[in-house]
Amino acid sequence: MFALITLGLIWLAAFAALGADGEMASYLFGAPLLLIGGWVALRDRELGVGALGLLAMFALFVGMAALQGRWSSGAPEFVALGACLGVFLTARAFARRQQNPARISTILISLFLLAAAVSFLDHVWSPDRIFMFERPFHLGRLSSPFLSANTAATFFGIGVILTFGRVVRVSTSYTGEARWRHLILPIATVLLCLTCLVLTASRAGILLASGASAVLLCWELVRRFRRGEHRSLWVLTGASLGLAMAAGYVALISGETFGVRLVDGVSGVETRTELWTAYAGAIRDQLWFGAGPGGFEYVNAISADARNASTLVFQRAAHNVLLQWLVQTGLAGLAALAWFWIGAGRRVLGGLRRAGQARWLIRTLICVGIFVFAHSLVDYGLEIPAMAWLVAWLTGLACGLSPARSGPGSRWIRIAVAGAMVLLAGWALFGFSDTLTATRVRSASGAAATAILSAPLPDRASLSVARAHSDLALRSTPANPQHAREALSRVLSLEPRDGRTEARLAYALFLSGDSEAAASHLGRSYQLWPYAHPDFRTWRLELAAGLWNRLPDQERSAALRELRQVRPEWRRTWLDQTHACELGELPACIGLSND
Repeated sequence: MFALITLGLIWLAAFAALGADGEMASYLFGAPLLLIGGWVALRDRELGVGALGLLAMFALFVGMAALQGRWSSGAPEFVALGACLGVFLTARAFARRQQNPARISTILISLFLLAAAVSFLDHVWSPDRIFMFERPFHLGRLSSPFLSANTAATFFGIGVILTFGRVVRVSTSYTGEARWRHLILPIATVLLCLTCLVLTASRAGILLASGASAVLLCWELVRRFRRGEHRSLWVLTGASLGLAMAAGYVALISGETFGVRLVDGVSGVETRTELWTAYAGAIRDQLWFGAGPGGFEYVNAISADARNASTLVFQRAAHNVLLQWLVQTGLAGLAALAWFWIGAGRRVLGGLRRAGQARWLIRTLICVGIFVFAHSLVDYGLEIPAMAWLVAWLTGLACGLSPARSGPGSRWIRIAVAGAMVLLAGWALFGFSDTLTATRVRSASGAAATAILSAPLPDRASLSVARAHSDLALRSTPANPQHAREALSRVLSLEPRDGRTEARLAYALFLSGDSEAAASHLGRSYQLWPYAHPDFRTWRLELAAGLWNRLPDQERSAALRELRQVRPEWRRTWLDQTHACELGELPACIGLSND
């Protein structure tokens, strides 16, 4: 029962909260997943030294984040990671008790059929929207239920492989009318998931899902050939040819988007290479423990230079799961991840020899794992909490279907793991309450806003609450620079790597008349965030123009380098206002007026 609840929560997170890709959604869905996982862990007799080791590593990173003042920005990712373990344990316990793998497969296929139908209809209704909301990118490509079409490709790629595995199973296990009756659901699902996958126009997603399905088919054909089941070989070959023809037809009628992107594949490779090269330097600087969960945003900001700024300013992930882990957790975190996956892999491979009638589903899940891992090396689907939870659920399912050889674990280990999950769930609930408070503050107006700004900043305000107070103080009419200074100083005490906040504090100081301190914080902003996102870039440059006479040469050069990223007509107006390059004394001015 608990496993079905977690699966329902994952689907709800995907369709109601864009994959829980936000602070509030991570807390909202992470807390119940953790509480369910804690209850299951308390009764899970398989928990042993491996679980204790992962718990110790998790506690190490939480402790380091707290000591370094980074725990606030990393809280949503800590909650999402902890929920992954809870989901894994819940699904594993469910699979151990479930004697009918076909029933598990039917539940998953039904959910994917529902998801594909909703996503397809949403895309047909408005290709540039998602559930009636404007999309910021990947226009014309199916991305529902996520913002990114590449994440949707991972999701529907999993659906294609799972349902193809069921088609293979039914084709070889039934005959006559029973075969066609059992094929209705999986064939309808695989065709609809395949249509959604093609409409995402994800080059890697489509090619890798096709490759993983081919691996699954070849695996089954080799097994049948070795067992001398030649009649089954012909049935499988016929079914596969039929699905291949259907896939080709779907690709032909889906439009030109995928074909154009396939031809333009070199551009995608160049972009990924540029990203990975930029992050390599950050990994060397923090090799052992990384920047911590939640630290990618700041690593990405400080890694930008003149060559890669146009690419990096739009990134929210490294487009490579191993690189992402190295950036955020270093070699220690990557070792813990490898430890978990090696242990899970050994158990699943052992299950292929001992699992009886569940072996076909284990083979399918292995191919799903191959696809997800390969796709995560070139895209960032696993960085979305709902996708990570889905993969954790399927991994737990594969491990639960594979009988374990080890004996019962220690009761104290079960208590420790369950206790840690309950504590983390409490942290998530506290964080959710904080985000609600921040939303209330940020949306305040009239007398409510006046009352908030006239009172001092709450003692020990959280990161989200302090940011909300600063937003309210700066957008009010007139602005309240004193309240903004207090709130922004609190934000920087909790997250000192935030270049955006440094610039906003510089603005609050500028409004207060303290131009010297404002120039100092603006310089710090350029050190932490050399090239800002377009929605912030011109605002910061206008602030730099107002403080131009107080900026040192190094900060002036940084502003001029960022100026090259804006439109020439806006650039000329800015140069006329500051007279920055009239004497040509700064090397950064060379060729600027002619770019």
